[in-house]
Amino acid sequence: MPPSLGPQAAAVLARTVDVLRRSPEPGAPQKTALRALVAFFAERSATFRHYGGTLTVDADTVPTTDPRLAAFTERLTGQHVAEIAIAQGAGPDELLALALGLAADPGHGRIKERLRDANSARVMVVHHQYASAHGHSVTAAFEKVKMDQAVLLEWNKFLEQGARSEAERMQDAAPPASVIPDATPLISIDAPRAAPAPAPRPSGAFASAGGPSASEPPPPPRPSQVVQQPAALQGSASLGNWFTAFERGLKSKFAEHFGDVDWGFRVDRRAATVSAGDKGGRGSVTVSLPDGFVEQSAWILAGQVLGELRRLAELEAGLRRKR
Repeated sequence: MPPSLGPQAAAVLARTVDVLRRSPEPGAPQKTALRALVAFFAERSATFRHYGGTLTVDADTVPTTDPRLAAFTERLTGQHVAEIAIAQGAGPDELLALALGLAADPGHGRIKERLRDANSARVMVVHHQYASAHGHSVTAAFEKVKMDQAVLLEWNKFLEQGARSEAERMQDAAPPASVIPDATPLISIDAPRAAPAPAPRPSGAFASAGGPSASEPPPPPRPSQVVQQPAALQGSASLGNWFTAFERGLKSKFAEHFGDVDWGFRVDRRAATVSAGDKGGRGSVTVSLPDGFVEQSAWILAGQVLGELRRLAELEAGLRRKR
């Protein structure tokens, strides 16, 4: 990047963070700021570094006498950000995840997690590491890799065996699809069920619970929906593996989205839906898993589903917005 564009790169990112800091809602100012950020990096890349109170962009020092840039460096300090690498062509989802993380309160940015949930491939963040590195060696690093691989292999075997046992146990069981009225208290997770290919759903990432009534017959599946599952996932054990990982992701991330209220969630494997609601039965919302969900990352999709459930809860169930 030419030296003259370093301050401009810092300014366009700082402005987006400042606008989202005031409000993360997708209003006109927020969309305008994000469009400018996406347009700026459509044809160029940049690496931000913040060490010793000095901000540089591609090794060129950026003065922070401007109050907006001074506030931006305060955000970097609060989120312990040492470096930000933005590749050419970074998408709006990646840049929005980065800006929202920087705009959050100190210690609550979860920038790496936000980028992971956005499937980011063009934006990377490096945090300051304040723990002492003494005692670590090259040999220890290789040993850690071998240990991690062994643990992962054992974990995958555990999941496969558990899913296979559950599929065999449920092979002869065919319980009716669960109907979840708003007045029914929600529990953490439904008992696992063997699941056929998911029924057709409306297009788009999510669909709310306010669709056709349960008494109406569902439309016939399209050919693309019948064959959408890869051969490796057509068996109930493999599909059970996916749901096991998905439910684990929901449980892990649930407090991030609903930790401020006494709500629970429930997964209906047969209907391929996830519901969240007040444990006292005063209200609930439901979303359907997207078409081809078995081909997506269960962990990432769990975060997206919970985000949509929270949005619907605030919109339809009167849940107050998280501060």
